[in-house]
Amino acid sequence: MRPVLARKESVRILQLHFSAMKRLTELDVLRGILLLMMVVNHSPSSLRRFTDQPIGFFTTAEAFVFVSAFLAGMLFRKRIEKNGFHAARSSTIHRAGRIYCAHLLTLAFAFVIGSFLLSYLPGLTTLFEQYLKNPPAAIGASMLLVFQPPLMDVLPMYILFSFLTPLVFWTAGKWGWKTVIFSSLSIWLISQFRVRDLLVTATKDLSYINPGPFDVLAWQLLWVGGLFCGQRLCEKKRALPLPKPLPVILILLSIAFFAWHLVTVSAIAVPANHAWLLDKWHLGPLRLLNFLVTGWAFSKVLGHLKCWETVLHPFSLIGRNMLPVFCSQIGLSMLLIGIIPSPKGAEPFSSILVICQLLTAFLLARFFEWVTQKKKLLGASTEHFAANHRMLAKVQTPALSAPMNQLSAFAAATKVERLSTLVAQASVTPASLSAASTPRQQRFSADLISLCLSLF
Repeated sequence: MRPVLARKESVRILQLHFSAMKRLTELDVLRGILLLMMVVNHSPSSLRRFTDQPIGFFTTAEAFVFVSAFLAGMLFRKRIEKNGFHAARSSTIHRAGRIYCAHLLTLAFAFVIGSFLLSYLPGLTTLFEQYLKNPPAAIGASMLLVFQPPLMDVLPMYILFSFLTPLVFWTAGKWGWKTVIFSSLSIWLISQFRVRDLLVTATKDLSYINPGPFDVLAWQLLWVGGLFCGQRLCEKKRALPLPKPLPVILILLSIAFFAWHLVTVSAIAVPANHAWLLDKWHLGPLRLLNFLVTGWAFSKVLGHLKCWETVLHPFSLIGRNMLPVFCSQIGLSMLLIGIIPSPKGAEPFSSILVICQLLTAFLLARFFEWVTQKKKLLGASTEHFAANHRMLAKVQTPALSAPMNQLSAFAAATKVERLSTLVAQASVTPASLSAASTPRQQRFSADLISLCLSLF
């Protein structure tokens, strides 16, 4: 039977439930804004020029990976301190499983569209070109994360890095974070020699092998760095203590990168995508430096978002429900690409559709938040009643059972003493009781019989 709670009691239980789960609202707001920018980048619209590399030579993908790793590092450290390493590892693996299931649902939606609705959505022909060559093999390979259609290459990397998180913390606990950071940096340096490209080239004839454009050997550096910074914040320590003149240098560097980016965009002379210093997929050195200095400068003002918490609450809801909102927006983006095969000739219609899609993100976030609150309220109320039941069950303890037994023995002795008094007062035998004729003897007989029955 479902427990029924008064409104005040429900609010009190929720407050107790969330007291140990304080979130950083500004990070939720940031994740929500990043997701909306990624939605625009995935959609066929001219609005992309405002969201694709807006403040430097890096995209929302770098920020998304780093912020996700930052939160993962915080949570893993808190769980280690509260429940131990094994519990933290189990929770992280469970989270990776949830992301994997969400990825499979997104793939299922995409493959259904690619198999049955492609004639109605001609814009998706390019997206599903490899899938249509061998659909059964592509489906099997996608379940193993080695076939990643366009728009669905972020979650597989997220899943892989989630499984990497326990190993990172185990290594850091055994050999220290310096060893972890040095190892991660070494792997990133190796990736700059295009080791991944050699592996992809070797399997280019297999249509069902498409590991996506991201080089995980390079991008793991962002994840490891985010884990390190997150766990340092949980320990209330700075990620890196900087000498006094260095912060000024970092701010000047971020301004210089921003100015360089503005000049190249206005001159339509953006560096080539394959220039290794600014390469996105292999996380080139200048690109990485640009992201680090700009991210550091932005972190100094991020805390001021708390002052606008009420106004930015819709963005915070999107950040809190990142996974389901992200998957639903991927599906909507695919539908828009199918409807609008040529974005250039579809303005302003395509931009209007993209804005409507962004509005659905806010509605979906509110819906998923409502579902989450209901589940947590039900779980908290069930736990509350279970705790009360356990407390009541513990009332009959050995310390109380002994006095209760003494009280029962005293009651039995009192009844026996009363029986003896009645027998003495009656001064009759059992045979004479049945033949008693006077009212006084009948009254004594009735009391004696009722007392005997009460004893047994």
